[in-house]
Amino acid sequence: MRLTLLSFASLFISCFIMMLGNGLINILLPVRMGMDQLGTDTIGMVLSLYFVGMLLGGIYARLLIRRAGHIRMFAGCLALAAVSILVCSLASDPILWAAMRILIGFCNACAYTAMESWLSESSTKETRGKVLAFYQVVTLVALFCGQFLINLASPAGTVLFVLSGILLCASIVPIVLSRSSGPTVEEIEPMSLLALYRISPLGVVSCFVSGWIYSAAFNMLPVFADSYGIIDFQLSLYMGAAIMGAFLLQFPVGYLSDRFDRRTVLLASLIISAIAGFSVTLLADESLFWMMSVATGITCGIIACTYPLSISETFDKLRQSEMVAGMGCLILAFSLGGIVGPYSTSLVMEQFGNSSLFGFLGVLQLLLCVFVVYRMFAREALPADQQEKFVMQAAAIPPVVDLDPRTEYQEPDSPLSPEAELAAAVADTDPAAAIRMAKAVAINTPEQVAEMAGAMAAITAVDGLRLQEALIEAVPDQAAEITSAIVTANSELASDLIAQIATTLPSQVVEIATRIGTENPDLRVEMATAMIAADPESAVEVTEFYAKLMAEEHEAIRPADREEDTTDQAAVELVSSITELAPEQALDVAVTMVEAIPDTATQVTEEYVGNLSECQSDEVIEELIETVDSINTPEEAVQELNQEAVEFVSRISEAAPEQAVDVAVTVVEAIPEVASELIDELNERSDSDEIDMVMKLEDRPDNDQ
Repeated sequence: MRLTLLSFASLFISCFIMMLGNGLINILLPVRMGMDQLGTDTIGMVLSLYFVGMLLGGIYARLLIRRAGHIRMFAGCLALAAVSILVCSLASDPILWAAMRILIGFCNACAYTAMESWLSESSTKETRGKVLAFYQVVTLVALFCGQFLINLASPAGTVLFVLSGILLCASIVPIVLSRSSGPTVEEIEPMSLLALYRISPLGVVSCFVSGWIYSAAFNMLPVFADSYGIIDFQLSLYMGAAIMGAFLLQFPVGYLSDRFDRRTVLLASLIISAIAGFSVTLLADESLFWMMSVATGITCGIIACTYPLSISETFDKLRQSEMVAGMGCLILAFSLGGIVGPYSTSLVMEQFGNSSLFGFLGVLQLLLCVFVVYRMFAREALPADQQEKFVMQAAAIPPVVDLDPRTEYQEPDSPLSPEAELAAAVADTDPAAAIRMAKAVAINTPEQVAEMAGAMAAITAVDGLRLQEALIEAVPDQAAEITSAIVTANSELASDLIAQIATTLPSQVVEIATRIGTENPDLRVEMATAMIAADPESAVEVTEFYAKLMAEEHEAIRPADREEDTTDQAAVELVSSITELAPEQALDVAVTMVEAIPDTATQVTEEYVGNLSECQSDEVIEELIETVDSINTPEEAVQELNQEAVEFVSRISEAAPEQAVDVAVTVVEAIPEVASELIDELNERSDSDEIDMVMKLEDRPDNDQ
């Protein structure tokens, strides 16, 4: 992990310098506008327009990256941001400052997107959560430190504006001088706000209100502080307390939200924040600076936590495939709230005095509490252990979508090695020559054989079977890697490749087929069939392996994704295919699957009794009489098959006790003659099971028992 963070050193340095400049700008502008005697409503309007720029930047940033390139776009936007703050030093004109505020919001959004794409491209599934956490820490620490730069010179002059511009320009240098050329980015298509609201009303409303109160609190706080004579270094300490609260409180709030109903945690947090906010004004009236700073840190910290809580609440209701689109929609909701926040709050402060800031924010939070209570009654709570994990999100920057460990990880496309590129190029014109060349390269550099195999198998003209045969002949110890790479490039060859392995390397068939089935769920039935064809005695062992794998995958499925879960159907299909190849092990195969995935009991039973009913045909009965010494009459053959059905119910009932009655009813529907025996079997287990079974049979309209 240390090496991963070191590889991002230039980016984190650029991020720190950039946010240091933004931290200074965030406190400098409202202080300077206050010194210039601008109205509170004018200050609020200018500050609100920053989020208009953020919204526009979020829409167009990825387009700009694809057009101009990652690093050039990053450098250009930060240069424009520096220009915007330097222009503000030329004249204290609200209209000019409003335009520059939009520009710097746009530039910052583009810069955040560039940094996000760099981090996500270079992170793995295992490291992206830690990279995101470190990125958030760097951001908040820089913002905190930026508050104290205002003490270096008077806000009335131009020095601090120039210093802000210098910092923004300096933040370009580490990235521009780095070795990275910057990754490409894909466009994110957000779902509509209305569609997301239908899925998670509380998530959308909470995110909008979060943007409202967050932007109002952190933008109008200097104006509030000025009305109580909090200026210079005291102002830095006061603003620093708010930012520190936004950082520190995410840990306890996140801990609680992962262990209790998230809506309850949100409700309690909002109430505490409102109370702390109301107390800030009372403490300020008594000139208790340190106590009001603590109270401000608490309320601002919880306000900052409302944002990641909103994201987690929404993610609880979204399928994983919808998370990225949903996040784009949440950014829109937060930005809309950010546009409304400072200006609406400034109007209240203009009407009732600057001291009304926290009173207004408290009212908004209590109104959100009412909606939270309404949603708690409208929808049942998701069990705490099934909730999505809370992930720290600094509301000062847009959420880093691709780095969020809850979203579906997309493996970045790695560039092919020169050898693989050459092999693919030759294969496109002369497949036979390419295979000979790949075989020669494989002997000298076996570590590249899998990459070459995948690159060449993707070429239509290449014979995948011949390619596998030639490469395995050159490096037999790489058989699994070679076959897996070819299957990944052309899955239609899977069965033929395994059949060829069964001939050339029969000892590795099970290992290779298992690997392919694990990596490619759609090929599991084919791979199981191939393994059993190679080793018929392995039917139960193969079933046990895949049943355990499928059970683990089923257990890991998020509640919102369960509507699309096809584990039960896949399990039944697998049992059916294995049973056809190894009918003498059918019962053991069925029991093995049901033990791993009890919910499949009824479906497996339907499949099993369907096959058993077919076995009662005249041809099968005659075959039993001829092949089994103890069976001499058709009645004895039928009795043997019925006894097998009773044994099946007994074994399955042991594997899935809660499904025992449904299993028995399914068997009786297909083979009515065994009803009394099954009732006796269930009676030995529980009287209630017998009663349940009888009631279910009587409830069926076609029942004639």
